[in-house]
Amino acid sequence: MYPLEHDELAFELGELLVARGEKVGVSETTAGGLISARMLSVPGASRWFDGGVVPYAGAHRWEQLGLDREIAREHGAVSPQWVAATAEALKRAMGPAWTVAESGIAGPQGSRRSPKPVGSVVIACCGPSGTVTEEHVFPGTRAAVMVHISDRVLTLLMEQVKAAG
Repeated sequence: MYPLEHDELAFELGELLVARGEKVGVSETTAGGLISARMLSVPGASRWFDGGVVPYAGAHRWEQLGLDREIAREHGAVSPQWVAATAEALKRAMGPAWTVAESGIAGPQGSRRSPKPVGSVVIACCGPSGTVTEEHVFPGTRAAVMVHISDRVLTLLMEQVKAAG
């Protein structure tokens, strides 16, 4: 499974970022480090990967990234508002041109605090022109949901970097 010896998606993303002279930072909860692992499996990733955090418990996001708890209380931890705020806080804290963040419910059981189904995830990509969010419900086991998240985060980031010119 992952990381792969040659992750085409992560490799292509890295080449694109290197060509632009830009780096990326990652905050991942549901994917548990898989997004970062895929990026770091690419030789020379240090040229474009700035760093990442896996703030699985909500308290770590408040402490490490200085997020306002009221956003989570009002909208939930699996919401566009919370995940966008996470990506934006990471950008302020680390300073790369691009940051991505995600939060979701991998399963197999659902959340006690959210009515959202297993497989629900929100992804955010923060770049020079602002922040884009997406909501998804991915099928499959916990591991399958993690892979779907990492695929979509890498793809969204690549789409946003290409769109930025």
